[in-house]
Amino acid sequence: MIDFLDAGKGVYIEGANFSSYNEGSPLYGKFGTKLAGVGNFWQTGNIETVFGETGSVVEGLDYDYLYQQPPDNLVDHIDANGGSIIFASQDGIGRGVMYAGASNTYRTINTSFIFSALVNGIHTKNDLMEAYMDYLTGNTAVDEHENGIANALSLTVSPNPFSNTTVIRYQMRDASPKQVSMKVYDITGRLVRQLNNPTIQPSNQIVWDGTDNSGRRVSSGTYIVRIATDHDIVNRAVVLID
Repeated sequence: MIDFLDAGKGVYIEGANFSSYNEGSPLYGKFGTKLAGVGNFWQTGNIETVFGETGSVVEGLDYDYLYQQPPDNLVDHIDANGGSIIFASQDGIGRGVMYAGASNTYRTINTSFIFSALVNGIHTKNDLMEAYMDYLTGNTAVDEHENGIANALSLTVSPNPFSNTTVIRYQMRDASPKQVSMKVYDITGRLVRQLNNPTIQPSNQIVWDGTDNSGRRVSSGTYIVRIATDHDIVNRAVVLID
């Protein structure tokens, strides 16, 4: 697996005790994570809810968990060690980290909670897996819910790759007004640019010129455009080249 990551690939690993059993190993060092503590037995309980961290690619993706059930047993507390915390539980304890390597040469996700033990709510587990896959692979995700019904929100980014500007276009199947948020993240999951959209319309387009919130030109590389309404989130990978 280390060779796989060194070849520039992406790996997702979950497990309540992954940090406890692997801390100090060469593989563990690839995940930008450090063990901060070992959780309780499931009868006492650990995770009721996990919250996507503000400013990360999973911001707003919050899920209830199978609290005080077997998947909630001895769930590790994890902190960032070069990576970025993307999920915390209701008690503020870190439960998920993204990392792109010291030189942004590969991508990893490590969560101490179990994906299958998340409970669908406003956002589904499919929404979360889409965000994961966009981050890990840089591929365009398929806008499709678990029941096979087309997503109510579509997003395109063109040109892609781009060097000067790219146009981000969205369209909602439901024409009723909604709150729309459009943001750009780097491959570590950190917020780069908040793209303001003062007019809420069923469809709209915004130009991104490759600058961050301070107006500085960002470096060449892969970025993730994320658009979210009250009930839908779609991510797209976009490549900036000089």
